[in-house]
Amino acid sequence: MRTITRWLLLAASLFCLAGASQAQEHHFTVNVGGGYTPVAGRIGHSLDNGFNVFFGAGYAFSSHLEANIEGGYNGFGLTRGLIDASGAPGGNAHVWSVTVDPKLRLGRERTVDPYVVGGVGYYWRTINFTQPTVVPITVFDPFFGFVTGLAPATQTLSSFTEGGVGGNLGAGFDMKLGSRGMRFFTEARYHYADTGRMPTRMVPITVGIRW
Repeated sequence: MRTITRWLLLAASLFCLAGASQAQEHHFTVNVGGGYTPVAGRIGHSLDNGFNVFFGAGYAFSSHLEANIEGGYNGFGLTRGLIDASGAPGGNAHVWSVTVDPKLRLGRERTVDPYVVGGVGYYWRTINFTQPTVVPITVFDPFFGFVTGLAPATQTLSSFTEGGVGGNLGAGFDMKLGSRGMRFFTEARYHYADTGRMPTRMVPITVGIRW
């Protein structure tokens, strides 16, 4: 969760910077969003459906053509079958991605603007096998001073990361929010990544804000 929080703070900072510069230059865009991620194909025997967080920045070459650089994080649980086969008490997985995504807008001047988007990039898939544990902590109490104790935590027993080139293709639409250039968007994309013996296939469904 700390890693996700750091990336969300970075995305929020980029979002604010884009808002500050929007009054001078309307070609640059920033977007941030999140949603639900179903898995597809054979990987569904190992990973449960999860969630996604995406953020990016782009440039509008015209009213119909844009290009974006986008970073994404998809988090998943492990299926009971994989956990039982591993002998570990629990586990989780995630996929990081960095892609370059051209976008074709079909109605830029309209309130509701449908678009087609796709791209290529690099994907990192990590699977962790874990077990519950406790860690010592020290807290300050105004009446008793510093107090030591134990807090629940998760210990990683083993971790496996595989990376590979991949791509995505999908569609969505955005909608104007007020008169300052902010737009609400929702989209779905099919992602495929060549991550070892078992490719990663997923279909993130994302909603968010674009500025």
